[in-house]
This record gives sequence, structure tokens and C-alpha cells, in this order.
Amino acid sequence: MERQSFYESFKTLGWQQQLGNIASTLSNISRYAISPTYDELTKLSLREAALAIDWCAPNVPQELLIDLAAMHRELLAWWQVFPVEPRSLLVLHTRHQSDRILIMAGLMIGVDEKHAQQANHQLNGVNNVTTQESIVCA
Repeated sequence: MERQSFYESFKTLGWQQQLGNIASTLSNISRYAISPTYDELTKLSLREAALAIDWCAPNVPQELLIDLAAMHRELLAWWQVFPVEPRSLLVLHTRHQSDRILIMAGLMIGVDEKHAQQANHQLNGVNNVTTQESIVCA
């Protein structure tokens, strides 16, 4: 019953918000997985993230589906073997996947994009620091 109410509220969100929720779940997993105290919660969260990817697949842009399918497969593999040692691998993996999903949704700028933007500003003769200062002062 709880899963059905989660699904009903999840499906009303836009695809970017859906991906944001998945990223949040992955971020939580990265915090819980390190401690055996949270093994049950971690395992449930791994399954929840995989289900949420299933549910959002019809709404996301086509070019994101391959990455989401790979993440889905990985989450289910972790779910099947969890708890697993060393836990730090799952922590690192889910933190990375959370960031990737936020970038895919356009909710976070990736490191490569940030460097590209800074380089582009420098090529165009715009000093990034000056631009930020003028925005604050305006």
C-alpha cells in the first residue's frame, strides 16, 4: 500500500523532479550504506531507486534512457548482494550516480561543464569573477 501511494505522488512530478528524487534516494544510500545499523533501510532504498527509474522511464528524454537502464541494472545487482564488503564501494558508487542524475536532469552543472564554461568566458574576454561580482552589485 505504501508503494502505491509513493507511485501515485511520484507520477505527478515532472521528469526532472523525478530524477531529482532518485538522486536524493541515491544520496541517502551513500550515507546509510556505511553502517550495518542501516542495512535494512539501505536495501529498501536500493529497491526504491530501481523502481523509481522504472516509473520515470516513459517521461525522460530518449537520450537519457541508456544511462538510466545501466543505473537500474547496477542498483538491482547491489540490492541482490547487499550487505557487501567493503561498504565504501557502494557509498562511492551511489554518491557518483546521484551526481550524474542531477547533471542529467539539469539540476547541477558537471565539473567538465563548469570548466568548459569558464574556458568559454575566458576566450570571449569575460572574467568569470568580474561577472559574478557585477551580478552581486547590480
